Amino acid sequence: MSGGLKALLYILSFFIPIIGIILGIIWMNDQDMEKKAIGKTCLIIGIVSIVLSCIYWFALSTLSLSPAFMTGY
Repeated sequence: MSGGLKALLYILSFFIPIIGIILGIIWMNDQDMEKKAIGKTCLIIGIVSIVLSCIYWFALSTLSLSPAFMTGY
């Protein structure tokens, strides 16, 4: 698999985590070791992306800046 395609899959896994999770689950069960490694990486990136977004939204909601940020003041 080319380096550009791997990079595209990793970027998609970060910005659209469900793609990384689904791709990771499917490819981790493949016999090809390269696909298995890429699938594991996509799964990890997808999970990390979800965790980071939860931390971000939790931090944003607990800050006093969030109402001002939402209203535009």
